[in-house]
Amino acid sequence: MSEIELIVTVSSPRELDGTDLRPYDAVCLGNPYCRRFEGNFAERLALLPEAVSALRAAGKKGYVTTPAAPRGGDLPQVERIIEAAGEAGAQALEVHNMGVLRILREKGNPLPAHMGAFANVYTHMGARVMREYGAVRVRPNAEVSLGEMETIAKEGGVEVEVLVHGKIPLGVTDRCSLLTEAEGLDPKCPAACLEERWLTTRLPARRSGPPPGRAGCEGAWVLKTVGKGVLSGRDMCMLEHLPLLLSAGFTVFKVEGLYETAAYRSEIGRVYREALALAASGGAYEVRPEWAEAVRKHSHVGLCNGYYFGKTGRLYVGTVLQYKKTDV
Repeated sequence: MSEIELIVTVSSPRELDGTDLRPYDAVCLGNPYCRRFEGNFAERLALLPEAVSALRAAGKKGYVTTPAAPRGGDLPQVERIIEAAGEAGAQALEVHNMGVLRILREKGNPLPAHMGAFANVYTHMGARVMREYGAVRVRPNAEVSLGEMETIAKEGGVEVEVLVHGKIPLGVTDRCSLLTEAEGLDPKCPAACLEERWLTTRLPARRSGPPPGRAGCEGAWVLKTVGKGVLSGRDMCMLEHLPLLLSAGFTVFKVEGLYETAAYRSEIGRVYREALALAASGGAYEVRPEWAEAVRKHSHVGLCNGYYFGKTGRLYVGTVLQYKKTDV
């Protein structure tokens, strides 16, 4: 089996310094949602050399992200990110846009490209096109099942990055929903996106028949807004299914650390590092009570498996971390 890689994303030096990085093999630096995020590595490029150097000294890989939905006015900054990441010694560039991938290759930059969560990777044919432009790794869109991901990896000839824990990215826009005035003019920016914001929609009660979701969860739809992005309210959790992921050939796993606390990134990372080691050992695998406790502690409205098992994104498949009525 290939070497397992566990990745976490961090936006800024403050997040990086506060996170226990020991469980992780790689760190992706920067915020792909908003260039104005305070301390954003993908904007304050002078911070990259020190951050990447520190990661490499600690035996970690350092990646750098680019804007998730770049507009024409963002392209000069994208070119600066590419140049700065290469000069800083980063080992890959996370790309969410085919145009950015083309810029990377036209500049002759040797940085490997990892296609991110908004790159619209749905099929192995799409992955092949990206590979022809130099992509070596892809993150399939949230709607893609595990079976489809296996096909993308085998037929597309690329590594597949699997989100194993954290909020699922659902959408991105170029306009911040938290501001009433333009960016740069609204006094709430950039502090507004550091506060937790939740969107809750009550669903109409069913007249008869079984509820569509887990007990206690069918009456509300909860999402997390981060200004220019919308994330799932529930956390993707594949803790019970790590042996399945490894047996399917997946070896690159992401913990989504953006807009989370240092404790979240640190403790969830520890759980998955221990769990992956056990799952890879070939022995009997079960979720330890202390892992389940840590996962539940950091879950705001519960857990889910997204669309990995071909079910609605809000459901959780498993026996150990089932919902209780108090989970929502």
